[in-house]
Amino acid sequence: MNTSMKKLAALLATCLMLMAVPVAASAQTDDAPTLADILLADSAEDVDGFDYNPLDYDIVTQAVLAFPDLTAAAADPNAELTVFLPTDWAFARLARELGARGVWAEEDVFNWLVENVGLDTIETVLKYHIVPGAKIPFDAALDANGAELPTLLGEDATLTVKARTFGKWRHQTRRFGSVTLIDADTDDRDARVWFPDVGGEASNGYAHGINRVLRPIDLP
Repeated sequence: MNTSMKKLAALLATCLMLMAVPVAASAQTDDAPTLADILLADSAEDVDGFDYNPLDYDIVTQAVLAFPDLTAAAADPNAELTVFLPTDWAFARLARELGARGVWAEEDVFNWLVENVGLDTIETVLKYHIVPGAKIPFDAALDANGAELPTLLGEDATLTVKARTFGKWRHQTRRFGSVTLIDADTDDRDARVWFPDVGGEASNGYAHGINRVLRPIDLP
């Protein structure tokens, strides 16, 4: 990661009021974190923003920090967003599928994608993971089978929800099931929500962790 990006990450991590304690989806308050807070919580301890946990979101966090408009949107408490966060492992898998060999460390994966895919393409991919104007908790997604979600790329770049509901855990009110996102790549396996409602309900929406990077085009 270059020096300017490190400084940006450090500045944002210092200036934003980070709240590492998740907020329950049913109990949002005026002190609820923004999506930016939730994204930056994992990176707060390390100015480089990377660790050795393949199931968190350091790569997508550093990618968002590269684009001030996306960072501002994630930090806007008045926005209404639903974001899908590929895990670090998902990005490593994408880099490998695009030709990277022996690149597994998070920072190396991030740098490889910047150098070989380009920032413009990365921004396009990131916008495909953001649904504007909608705050969709996992419970609502379970009721949205067949729904088409317009992304920040525009109405022509949509995600289709494939949801299955299995029931409720005994003595709990929360339902459980699976949500798959059908993207524009017809040949690759579709992403599934592995970690719903990451950080609970944010003041400006919901984040859901997914196991693959969504593809806005049909790759060969």
